[in-house]
Amino acid sequence: MRRAILILFAAALLLCLAVPALAGQKLAWREVSHLTQVNKIAAPDAKDHLIGVYQHQGVCLFSGGQQAAYDNVGAFDVYDHDGGERLHQGYGKVLFSDGSFILFKTQGQEYFEKGNDLPRVKGTGSFLGGTGRYQGIQGTLSFSGGYVSGLKDDDTGGDAVLDYTAEYTLAK
Repeated sequence: MRRAILILFAAALLLCLAVPALAGQKLAWREVSHLTQVNKIAAPDAKDHLIGVYQHQGVCLFSGGQQAAYDNVGAFDVYDHDGGERLHQGYGKVLFSDGSFILFKTQGQEYFEKGNDLPRVKGTGSFLGGTGRYQGIQGTLSFSGGYVSGLKDDDTGGDAVLDYTAEYTLAK
């Protein structure tokens, strides 16, 4: 009897060790943002090759109704001719009303769909950290979307709508 109890206890312990302490969670949101700053410099290799930095600010609308402020800064390396690479990388911060926030890094590309003069974007990223209810966040994300208004000649404008999906865990 004692041996059977020990075997059952050992089996239960092994089962508990095989299950992760915190299962992955999912998070989805829509970014609605405005290009608040852009600085670009022409690269010397081609007249349509631009390198620069940008800042987007706006809001994130989460499934379930939660909302948060959004700030993103990054860099781009783009060619404006057909087939030219249009790469970007950035750092985003999502700040919730309770003071919690999440930080993430992204990389992606811009592209044009037939019949649309405004760029679409897609990419991936990873969480760098968080505070409050997102303390210890780890995981990955992907995003896609595009611009709904373009830059004016004075580099103002540029409204974007992007959809994000993320999988994450919270470290103990």
